[in-house]
Parts: sequence; C-alpha cells; structure tokens
Amino acid sequence: MKRYFLFDLDGTLCDTGAGVMGSVKYALGKLGWPEQEETFLRQFVGPPLMESFTAFCGMDEAAAQQAISIYREKYNAWGVYQSQLYPGMDRLLTRLGEVAVLGVATSKREQGARKILAMRGVEGAFSVVVGDDGSRPSKALVVTEALRMLGGPELAQVVMIGDRRYDVEGALACGVETIGAEYGYAPAGELAQAGAKWLVRNVGELQELCLSLAGERIGE
Repeated sequence: MKRYFLFDLDGTLCDTGAGVMGSVKYALGKLGWPEQEETFLRQFVGPPLMESFTAFCGMDEAAAQQAISIYREKYNAWGVYQSQLYPGMDRLLTRLGEVAVLGVATSKREQGARKILAMRGVEGAFSVVVGDDGSRPSKALVVTEALRMLGGPELAQVVMIGDRRYDVEGALACGVETIGAEYGYAPAGELAQAGAKWLVRNVGELQELCLSLAGERIGE
C-alpha cells in the first residue's frame, strides 16, 4: 500500500509546455540559433536544463550555462505565468490528500515551482516541495532530498508520478516505484521503456490508480 505520493511538476501536475518551449526558443535565438520546430522544443519540457542543452543542442557545459541563464531571464519574466494545472488535478490532490502524504519532486528551480503551485492554489496540498536549488542537478538527487524531508519512509510505501523517463529513472535509482503519466510530454513508449510500473492516459485514470494504491475503494 502506498502512503506517500511524489509528483513531478512539468507535464504531470501542470502543463508548463508553452512557457518552457517559449523560453528555450528565446534563449536559442539570443545565441544565434535558427528557429526550431515544436517537436525539437518539446524535448525540453521536464528534463534538467543542463542535460537538455548539452544532449539536445550539443553544447558544452559553459555554453549550456549561458543558455540556461538566458532561458531563466525569459522564464522568470514570462514563462512561469504560462503554467496551468491539468483539468481535474485539483480534485485529485484534494481527494488523495485525505488518505496520503503528497510531495513535489521537480527538476525546476524550487522557487519557481513554489510560485507556480501558489498561483494555481495547490501549494498547501503538499507536505514537501523539492526542486533543484543548484546542488540537485539530477532527478535522483531531488527524490533523495524529498525522501529525507519526509522522514525516510519505507520505500515500498512511496510512489513517484512523472511524465518523462528522467522521473522514472531518478525514482528507480532511489528504490521508488513509478507511475508514468502518458498525458504529458514523453514520446510514445518512453515511460514503459524506462521502467514505469504503471501507466495512465489521463488525470482521471491517475486519480483512480492513486486511490487504489492508497487502499481506497473507488467511489467511496
């Protein structure tokens, strides 16, 4: 039975794609890149920024740091405001929060994550909110800190919900089972290949699965 539910933010709790992709487009444009198609920009929704700019753009660390700095300039001024909760997510959090402990484990900067959650009125649903404060560049480090802040629960009682392989791989590295949110930004098949134990196609399916994992009978 699961008692602790860790949520990714980008592509899982909120559709942050417009803000992320627009900010990446802005940063690349400032660095002299030609305009990129949406299929290229979608890759940036979810993964740590350093990994994204190095892997997807072939940048070295110094160039990636420059791109990240420009990205954050745009994101903090504009992109953060483009984030919307997925329909039904507020109800899911209210219902699940009655029977379990909820947390956020995101690769976003923690300050930005808290701002989005507060703007959408759901920050109070979470016992812990952990992001990258500059010392947690991987999802595994973010999950590790979230587990520490939760008091070191039994790993069998914890599940991570995310929409990209980075969420799945990071959680599995910590011994935590995962739910893959296929309504997010992962290419087809990515979450299953990464090792997600469960897959859901929409927020309604996610709510039913989470309540079931928490030992609740659906409909009660």
